[in-house]
Amino acid sequence: MIGRKLIAVLFGLLVIGMTASAGSAFAEGTATVILVSDNAADKAIAEYLANLTGAIVVTTTWGVYDPNVTAEILSYAPDQVIIIGGPMAVVDEYVTDLEEYNITVYRWWGANRYETDLAVVCNASKLFGIKFNASVVVAGNDSLAIQTALRLAAEKKAMIIYVNQSTNVSKLMEMFQVREMVMVQSKASEKVMEKVEKDLQKCNCRAERVQANVTKEQVEQIMEQVRERLMAVEKIANMTNSTQLREQVREMLQLMEKVNQSLQAGNVSKAYVLALQLQARSEFTLKNAQVEFKMAVKSKEKLKLEIELEKLDAQVEVLEKAGVNVSVLKTIIDKIKEAIEAGNYSVAKVLLKKAKKALHELYREKKSEIAMQGREGHEEKSGRH
Repeated sequence: MIGRKLIAVLFGLLVIGMTASAGSAFAEGTATVILVSDNAADKAIAEYLANLTGAIVVTTTWGVYDPNVTAEILSYAPDQVIIIGGPMAVVDEYVTDLEEYNITVYRWWGANRYETDLAVVCNASKLFGIKFNASVVVAGNDSLAIQTALRLAAEKKAMIIYVNQSTNVSKLMEMFQVREMVMVQSKASEKVMEKVEKDLQKCNCRAERVQANVTKEQVEQIMEQVRERLMAVEKIANMTNSTQLREQVREMLQLMEKVNQSLQAGNVSKAYVLALQLQARSEFTLKNAQVEFKMAVKSKEKLKLEIELEKLDAQVEVLEKAGVNVSVLKTIIDKIKEAIEAGNYSVAKVLLKKAKKALHELYREKKSEIAMQGREGHEEKSGRH
């Protein structure tokens, strides 16, 4: 629920965030990466903050650890990383990875996407001195309406506020001293916006409604995201031999077929509602998968070593792409692989420790070259010249 309890929690989060980020955390010239999950609500906030600050956004699958994500972050040689979202969305393994390189990490989050949104708004407003001209309000579980809200917020320099049926909107408007609002809705969130409109009468706020029309292509984009999430779950299911995860994947594949049937019948609105359900269920399944994965890693020494080796491989590749000589590291990696295959786990652990130490030293030594390569790659990816 988002009401009085949220207001109290919000200011608590603000104090925590400000304490962790005290001083000139975002001084001019500091390279910043924002790490966020593929949750539509959190990602939109991350993209908006990046638009305002020039930070680079890196995305991870919700609830999944991917060593390639850490490698991508390292490729930009950041001084600091802001994580948007809690440890269920963006797992703590990333924090561990980054702190090994002495990168400062901040996590801005709340108990859910609504509190996370407001915690980010408060921290960003204070740290960057951002003054918002208005607010764009959108249902926090309406993925496509959120994309429209993001575009409008950028145009109006407005804060994005996520709401649901329990949100006390008039109280939020009073807190942020904002009187002008744009309400973005799709067919899936009309009832939520009706409740918001009634609530606004209490604070004499002005509101404009914007309708986000859902297209077949947009639903297919959501389905592609769900497919990627299911692939991540299946990978963990195979790794852990989990029948529970396989059954959950099977159920979601059945729901995906219903979405496809609705699209083929031309009922895009129905397909979108079903797709939103799939998004939510996929996060629940990823949460279960993460629990299974951590249990498997604890009990299987070989699996743990293989994951560490995969992480090492990905990070060494970052240096190699930047033109750094990594031949010594690759020689050690080959020896680690041989030790794991031979079952010499104690030898593999010693070699891993040696390789990580050498890698961290080489990364610090060549950080400027890595940063230059990372910037060039980001500009090329973004279409800037």
